[in-house]
Amino acid sequence: MSDWKPVIGLEVHAELMTASKMFSNCPVVDSVEAAPNTAVDPVSLGLPGTLPVINQQAVDYAMMVGLALHCEIPPVNQFARKSYFYPDLPKGYQISQYDRPLAINGYIDIDLSDGSTKRIRVRRAHLEEDTGKLVHTDSGSLVDYNRAGVPLLEIVTEPDIATAEEAEAYARKLRAILQYLGVNSGDMSKGVLRLEANVSVMHKDDTE
Repeated sequence: MSDWKPVIGLEVHAELMTASKMFSNCPVVDSVEAAPNTAVDPVSLGLPGTLPVINQQAVDYAMMVGLALHCEIPPVNQFARKSYFYPDLPKGYQISQYDRPLAINGYIDIDLSDGSTKRIRVRRAHLEEDTGKLVHTDSGSLVDYNRAGVPLLEIVTEPDIATAEEAEAYARKLRAILQYLGVNSGDMSKGVLRLEANVSVMHKDDTE
């Protein structure tokens, strides 16, 4: 394994602390503390005839994060339907961004234990709606749709991370930025900030 080195990219999903959901006026509640399925509405459930209306506060929060991450904010961005079937996605699709995200080409500088600083590039940050939550019990699986439709900001890095230390430093720095801006509580125990690592390996003599 000494001839190989890890190449890591991170996708971070941050719930935005708005009063209402991403595409409706349904209130956002604590998905851990609130009783199941008490904050749902026709839009978040995808009932026939409902149409989404964008949450301006979520857009403002997302732009704040983009600017804090030194991103470019394109003059035009758009939403699309990402279609897939899963029990916690009642509509059968998720409203997200792909071709034209809200923020692109940013970076975060992280401080490492040896005193050095490394720049982690941020490829994109885009808005989407969260899904519901599956609760598994001995007798079966239940679905709580309180979280469905909550504004979610997905922040995607380039594969610039080489060690677990760098991944932790990036996550801590990003979490601190989100908390400072007042857009996310950073309470990972409640799932409002979730990280996914994409890990591959590269030969030590390769450059890309």
